[in-house]
Amino acid sequence: MKNTVRKGFLFLVIALIAVSGAFAQRVGDTVQVGGRNYSVAEVRNDGSLVLRPAAGGLDGVWRGDTSGTIITISGDTAVYTQIGNHALMQDAVSKGQIAIGDIAMQRLTRRTGSSQEWSGHVRFFNILQSAPNVSRASVLSQNTNLELSVDGRSLTMRNYPGGTSNAVDYTYTRQ
Repeated sequence: MKNTVRKGFLFLVIALIAVSGAFAQRVGDTVQVGGRNYSVAEVRNDGSLVLRPAAGGLDGVWRGDTSGTIITISGDTAVYTQIGNHALMQDAVSKGQIAIGDIAMQRLTRRTGSSQEWSGHVRFFNILQSAPNVSRASVLSQNTNLELSVDGRSLTMRNYPGGTSNAVDYTYTRQ
């Protein structure tokens, strides 16, 4: 009798777990597949899930929306993996100031209390106002702020060139 009661109780617990949806996923949940984190973007009527890379970090390959420059971020450093077609970038390449594999950003640090914001240093090109597409020098000293979109697909870099109060935004898309 005790064995039958135990089996019945165990069956009831399993049934309650299954019915209550303890294993169900909701939009916004994070799941791990093949060692990578993904966010649930959509739960379809047939029970299948649409997953997107989780917005947990910056690591990955990013393409600049206006210039075509591609950077790869790993940990706290980004390197150039493709130099875009912007005249300033091409001038810097021709002068040997920048090359594939060079650091694009460094000291990337998640802001305290934020899951979507980072700060760091970005490669800055000194220019003359009279010749905005001519690179005079390249240094890694310009502070920058980065904001990752909620879905983890878009990264906005905000700079204040030359210490001015006029912000310049650059957008990258995760590849």
